[in-house]
Amino acid sequence: MNIPVRILRELFRNFQAWNALYEAEGKETLKGPDGTEYCIHDIARLYSEAVSGRGEKGKYLLSPRQREAIQLFLIENRPEREVARIMGVSEDNPVASYATQGMVRLNDLIAAGVIQGITSAEEYEGAA
Repeated sequence: MNIPVRILRELFRNFQAWNALYEAEGKETLKGPDGTEYCIHDIARLYSEAVSGRGEKGKYLLSPRQREAIQLFLIENRPEREVARIMGVSEDNPVASYATQGMVRLNDLIAAGVIQGITSAEEYEGAA
């Protein structure tokens, strides 16, 4: 199952806070603005695929810019200008677009069956 890009971006942007909530209170699922329940384990796996996932031939699944933007801009919540400096691009460069392109690419990889998508709440509960 694909996740709308705007929701996936927000799940990644809030991943650290959600992970802290999970560690403190065991909160594994959250309801998104679309009414869908999302599991932290799925988002953690997608995050791992985004920053370090490799395909059959050992190539990264996302471009270096996409991986950096996801890590620095979404996960670490750094300001866009700071991320641009770290990435070595103009501060006027829209770094957020690299993160968005990475989210789109993740959904394309899910659709192509290269990586696993998210598990519905019903599937997740059935596996427990």
